[in-house]
Amino acid sequence: MTVVAFNGSPRKNGNTSLLIDHILAEIAAAGIETEKVQLDGWKIHGCIACYKCFDNLDQRRAGAVHTFDAINHFFTIEQMIVPGSCYRNMGFGREKGAAAGDEEGLRIMKVLGGNMAWLLGRIYGE
Repeated sequence: MTVVAFNGSPRKNGNTSLLIDHILAEIAAAGIETEKVQLDGWKIHGCIACYKCFDNLDQRRAGAVHTFDAINHFFTIEQMIVPGSCYRNMGFGREKGAAAGDEEGLRIMKVLGGNMAWLLGRIYGE
């Protein structure tokens, strides 16, 4: 079994990639193969790194809540099993690598990766 993570951030090896690495590390620690696919350079319209999400950082990780909700609605409508974490699955950092200093965000990714590994072990009986 292999877990594949798709990084759709326009910044290759940026903060999103760093956070994905923390999730995949927990999954790999459970003995599950992982792979990360970087989608930079593709014609995907989404985050353009305009930094507008930082205008409202005082609402504690709530700037992307509508996007997070929309993604989860899609997943559940498609009957997907969605593992959770201890808070919203996001981390913050403006400059490249800054998310490494977001202790709460890294803890959220660690818990999410552990929950994903646990779920996969239960589904596949490993």
